[in-house]
Amino acid sequence: MACWVFVSLLTSFLVLFSASGCGGERAAEGVEETPNLEELWSRACQAESALNSWRMTIDSYYENTQYGSGQIQSIVIEVSGDDVYERDLLMGQTYYEYKRVGGKHYVRDAKGGAWRETTEEVGREGGYQASSQFPELPSMASAQERVGRETLDGREAEHFHLLLDAEGVKGMFADTRSIDLSQNGGGEVDLWIDSRDFYLLRYELLIRNVILPQDIGRADMRFVVSIEDINAPISIEAPGV
Repeated sequence: MACWVFVSLLTSFLVLFSASGCGGERAAEGVEETPNLEELWSRACQAESALNSWRMTIDSYYENTQYGSGQIQSIVIEVSGDDVYERDLLMGQTYYEYKRVGGKHYVRDAKGGAWRETTEEVGREGGYQASSQFPELPSMASAQERVGRETLDGREAEHFHLLLDAEGVKGMFADTRSIDLSQNGGGEVDLWIDSRDFYLLRYELLIRNVILPQDIGRADMRFVVSIEDINAPISIEAPGV
């Protein structure tokens, strides 16, 4: 399966934790009873400056293909300050690992078995600097609604549901070349934003009628991204190489 299809798309999503289009002082704690998405989104961007550590899980799915539906890939990324640990899984099996600890880079793949030091920054966290239209999501949505306030992993969160038309999907991922979005059927996005601290806690994206490479054909693509352990102690140690 073309697992790298997911990589080129997901690096665009990870830019949400970079400084792209976001900055300024922290907003006052708490939100109004019926928050406006644009205002809440702006506060979420501002809240990035307070992030020091987190654990992100990205689950990727093909749906409604000629071969059926199911989860294809997972990426787990842990960040603690400048240190990073990434683990990539395909069909539930780890096939790639990357660490950046103390400014040094290490990789391990399924074939090699042992960690090795490298001079290149090859982890997916390099995608934080990618160009993306994700920060413009609220203005690109063709429709949006507030679903309500929910509890997510012990945190109160504002849940929003957005619709993207076909042009919105193409505009949002204009730099993505590994999948064909020319005939996409639009998409849907669900966002959960912390009601007090404004951290993005979870988002789900569905893109309909994507043309995939390697004769897979057409499929709907779903991504589920969870961000946990925000500013909690996360230990990332250098491997013994």
